[in-house]
Amino acid sequence: MITRPTTDALIGDCCRELTEAILPALTDETLRLRLVMTETVLRNAAVRAAHEIAWMREETSALLAYAAEVAARHASEALRDATAAVEASPGEGLHLTEVVERYERAGQAFTAAMVAAQEAGDDDLVAKARELLRDRIATEKDVMATYAVVGR
Repeated sequence: MITRPTTDALIGDCCRELTEAILPALTDETLRLRLVMTETVLRNAAVRAAHEIAWMREETSALLAYAAEVAARHASEALRDATAAVEASPGEGLHLTEVVERYERAGQAFTAAMVAAQEAGDDDLVAKARELLRDRIATEKDVMATYAVVGR
């Protein structure tokens, strides 16, 4: 009986089945390699499933705070339009499609804000944009921490 039927737990169970029951029975090295690569992708998907909505919501807040800070200093029609598009998207929904839509629109507002900061020559705001991008890369590295190139 599965007592914790979360997506990450279900994928983890599948990964264990693949590595503990199926992998030892395979004798073909190509198939073994393919199974290990598939299990790695599944393990990364489990990490995403466990945290993806929280990560997107946190990053959305940071991107929108940056866009608001830029808008307060540097008027931009593109930034106003992008911010309005974010405000028109679902704000409190927890369904993945809703969170992704708002996250995507926040990314567009961030891009417009970054362009406005660069065009204004505002080095402080450009530096903040770089910091936000570094944070995004750090999260991606966390997700990919279990990735290993096999057979190379």
